[in-house]
Amino acid sequence: MENPPLPENYTAIVGLSRFLAAMNNMPADGTGITILVKQSHNLMGTWVPPVLENYVKGLQINLFGDYPNKSDLVPSIIFAVVFFILLCAHLFVYFMNYSRGHYFYISLCAAFYCIVRILGFSLRAVWSQDISQGLIGLTGEVFLILGSIIIVSFNLILAQRIFTWRHPVGGSRKLFWGTMFQLYGFVLGVIAMTIVAGAVPSLYLLGKDAYRNYNICTQASSILIILYSLTSLILLALTFFFKPTKKDKNLYTYQPWWIESFGTFYYVQSGEPQRAASSFLKRNSNHRHAIRVIASTNHHANMVEGLSNSRGDVTHNLSMGLILTSTLLIFIGALLRAIVIFQGNIQRNTSSVGKPVVMYICWGVFEVIINILYLVGRIDLRFYRPDRLPKEVRAIVTAQQSAVHSDNEDEEEYADSDEESSDSDDNGKLVALYSRGIEKRISVDDQDNEFRF
Repeated sequence: MENPPLPENYTAIVGLSRFLAAMNNMPADGTGITILVKQSHNLMGTWVPPVLENYVKGLQINLFGDYPNKSDLVPSIIFAVVFFILLCAHLFVYFMNYSRGHYFYISLCAAFYCIVRILGFSLRAVWSQDISQGLIGLTGEVFLILGSIIIVSFNLILAQRIFTWRHPVGGSRKLFWGTMFQLYGFVLGVIAMTIVAGAVPSLYLLGKDAYRNYNICTQASSILIILYSLTSLILLALTFFFKPTKKDKNLYTYQPWWIESFGTFYYVQSGEPQRAASSFLKRNSNHRHAIRVIASTNHHANMVEGLSNSRGDVTHNLSMGLILTSTLLIFIGALLRAIVIFQGNIQRNTSSVGKPVVMYICWGVFEVIINILYLVGRIDLRFYRPDRLPKEVRAIVTAQQSAVHSDNEDEEEYADSDEESSDSDDNGKLVALYSRGIEKRISVDDQDNEFRF
């Protein structure tokens, strides 16, 4: 009996792949690539023919940026080097500020983001030289996806500070903070879902139904990432859609009055934040419990008067422009990635949206622009919120404090009212004792800061 004729495209490579599938109970095409690579090495030795690699790669679900080849080595290395330079820039800004007593920890988070990007592009460069190293490629893909989500979280934190500046009552409520923390927790769950949905089909052999469910899960996570990328714009819209209430206007806010400019090369004077904190020893309770907000010459609430008011025009039109621009650039990348995922093409049928050049533009060029905007626009000054006052300052209770305060209460008025009662005199002595101790401690900190950088 003669064997049935084989189709013209049924080559030896197709037969070998069908043989491997039969050995594994006929899983869905595109699953278990790490297992199939190991079995191929067991059958054929350490060297696997490129034609087999290309055939198996062509059956994989397509990625945003496609699977790398030899030509991806140069652009991947270039972006890894660029993000290393940005890492050094963020660390320089942080340590310059730290040496002057100006602590802005988001700069450290930006440095961590650059490390994530360096790892992502470096692993892609390694993967491009040997496509069979699936675990390296999978890890690099996770780092590449994670980077854009970190930037979205940055923007949400910055938008939150603008909201609190305009609405100090609502922005300081536990309900608002609880909602924000729940949102951050939710996005951690989305990240976990994205990693699991992308990793499991590559690590394990799955049936067609299970594979389809994991693809649906990946599609859902891509939609959630798009929505998350817009949260900062939604919060900004709410900030200016609702006008400040009467409670907002009557509440005292504590701005960093020592920030005189948002200039690219401007740095605060050494020890100014600590000297500002010590000045609260001589202020009343309303000032010591003021809501900490970002610096601005345009304010809607009562503001604690600073030790000096020599700064120029400090506004936030450009600050909101930074958030808007960076959010839109990240949104474009998230949208294009979702399109590739919903197309559901295998690698050999990839569309133009899934080409590597699109990924390098969205996750490379766009994010380099965002980091340059962060550095040149000085988010460490624009979105700096004063540090919490020392415990010794917050613990002071001012005696015989009036419930009614004028718009601009000064220290002399408080001194005159304190002299009217002996209890106030005793409290003044206590304040003086605290003041000497705090100022002495701050002077020592200033001396230490000179040697920290």
